[in-house]
Amino acid sequence: MSDEQEHNETEVKEPMSKHQFYFETPLYEILGVEEVVEDFDEGDVDGYNSISGFDTTYKINRGRIGDQYSDYYTFYTITLTCKRNNTDKIRFFVLNNGKAILKVGQWQSLADIQFAELGKKYDKVLDEDSLFEFKRAIGLAAHGTGVGSFVYLRRIFEKLIFQTFDAHKSTLGVEKKDFAPMRMEDKVELLKAHLPSQLVEMKSVYSILSKGIHQLSENECLAYFEPLKLSIELVLDQKIEMDLKRQRDERVKDEIKNIHTKLGK
Repeated sequence: MSDEQEHNETEVKEPMSKHQFYFETPLYEILGVEEVVEDFDEGDVDGYNSISGFDTTYKINRGRIGDQYSDYYTFYTITLTCKRNNTDKIRFFVLNNGKAILKVGQWQSLADIQFAELGKKYDKVLDEDSLFEFKRAIGLAAHGTGVGSFVYLRRIFEKLIFQTFDAHKSTLGVEKKDFAPMRMEDKVELLKAHLPSQLVEMKSVYSILSKGIHQLSENECLAYFEPLKLSIELVLDQKIEMDLKRQRDERVKDEIKNIHTKLGK
């Protein structure tokens, strides 16, 4: 065995954070106790308050469901209480038997929490249909449908590409009828000056999504869903930054123009 192979086999994966466990991990995903930070059920955790609509810090409170003679001795209630108002709560039922940890129930649902956060963050850069598709992808993944979730993520990727083409087609020198059948990598290359750099760097995401739809199993798609979803979010986050910069640039240019006009008089 080579040194590199030995290193890869002995490399320790960083434990899942509290935020990842409560706000990103679906129900019934079995995790070894070493895969989650030791203090996951105590202290505080940062997250989005989908009830009142703001980012917050939650206080974590744990309670055991049964006594040592009960079948439910290894089951716990975990309550996250918003520290900004002390009234909004998210509740979980968690199994922790010393070997495995998994969420067996929660309210609000993972989809509800992520839907609310998505709506707040991306309603300015995604049209109504795309926002619905993003929520649909998350909902399907949360309920164990991996291939279907990939379909909706790929639609969002495609729409971002065609929206960018429509916005800049007058300067590209390519007709839409010629653009549509191009390979996605060629489309990205053509549009790279107008796309978020994150999308250009991660153009392989589209081929992964396509392979998932046509070749991968439900479980494989579910295993890859979270990083692919996050890659779409990174692109959207950068698009928001680009739009804000463009708005600032336009505002400053208008103000300078007004100052120049006044001084000219």
